Amino acid sequence: MTDIPGAEDAWTDNCDDDSSRYPRCREYAATERVSFCAACFFAFMAMVSGFMPPIHDHGWDIKAIGYISFLIATIWMPNSVVDNHGYVWFARVGSFFMIVLQQIILVDFAYTLNDKLYNMAGDTVDDWGSGHYALLGLCLTNFAVAITGIVLMFVFYTSGCDDSTTFVSLTLIFIVILTALQITSDPEHGHNLLVTSVVAVYITYLTYVAVSSNPNGDCNPNYSDDETALSVVLGLAITFVSICGTVYFSSRSMTNLMDGDVEQSKRSQLNAVLTGSASSDAANEEAPANAASVNSSGDPNTGAAAGADAEQAAADSVAYAAGWKAAMNDGGHAMRFNIAMMLIAMYWCMVLTDWGNVDRSASGASPTNGKIAMWMNITASWICTLLYGWTLVAPRVFPDRDFS
Repeated sequence: MTDIPGAEDAWTDNCDDDSSRYPRCREYAATERVSFCAACFFAFMAMVSGFMPPIHDHGWDIKAIGYISFLIATIWMPNSVVDNHGYVWFARVGSFFMIVLQQIILVDFAYTLNDKLYNMAGDTVDDWGSGHYALLGLCLTNFAVAITGIVLMFVFYTSGCDDSTTFVSLTLIFIVILTALQITSDPEHGHNLLVTSVVAVYITYLTYVAVSSNPNGDCNPNYSDDETALSVVLGLAITFVSICGTVYFSSRSMTNLMDGDVEQSKRSQLNAVLTGSASSDAANEEAPANAASVNSSGDPNTGAAAGADAEQAAADSVAYAAGWKAAMNDGGHAMRFNIAMMLIAMYWCMVLTDWGNVDRSASGASPTNGKIAMWMNITASWICTLLYGWTLVAPRVFPDRDFS
């Protein structure tokens, strides 16, 4: 980028030529620029969609041209705008909120799954049905996976590393505490061991991500300083696949969570408009009326072409008006979707740049490793533990409140 006239000063801003962090500083600057443009784009779309929801699904050519133009313009933007002197701090806050939302989604999903399987099993305790066996099987499988993961982490990731040993040990202790709280909870609220087992697997996974992000190669067998072409490509490919999965599932689950107050009929109506079914229905309803008015003259040959054009124009007008009206009543769904995508745009940038830490000790073969990444993942595990633990403790602390 420094070969572009006027761009050299922008890309070397806050990057010292004689510093070992100079190449990484410029690499991060590119990643942060793309994330900054995406976050600004979705923030702008969220504001526009809040006042005019149909805009969310129209004008894609203009949106693409605008985004690409903005991205090109950032070539001449100083690094201080997007690095840890500016945008990165907003991205850190947004990424933290995304992590919290993901924990809430997980706990809510686990409770919902437990209720569905329990309802399938019925109220009888003596006669076991498919729902009971499914609950028992999932519980045992999840706990087995969690325990196996903890044992493997003790074997491969804790040799000579006090921080990794502490993380894995705390995870094991938290699982035991959560299980005990669930078993000793009020039977009226149900002993939802399935929820505990799901949370146990998830915090075990987050702990694994944390210890495998440790840039200390002595206690992280996944870390590699060998920046060969193959190792770099493999490291980036794994990161790319995991980020794509996170973007896909997070955009859906976070939007649904924030859409809790939107009536299902409005969402269904919006989906019908976006897929074209509403337009077709409106056209079909209007067509017979127009046909009747055209044929009322008694001469089907008189003005046949003009009548057909008028009929089609009327049908299109009614369909467009119906679609626009339905989209205007989306209940804020489009705005919430864009907010979720804005948070995701911030989050993947933080994952790739170790939360904007230019001085990290990572390599191209292990692009997601770093101290900050390690601490953020283990913090996410603790947040999940606290959220679920609160759902178990709250009914005991406030027995007069309804937590159903």
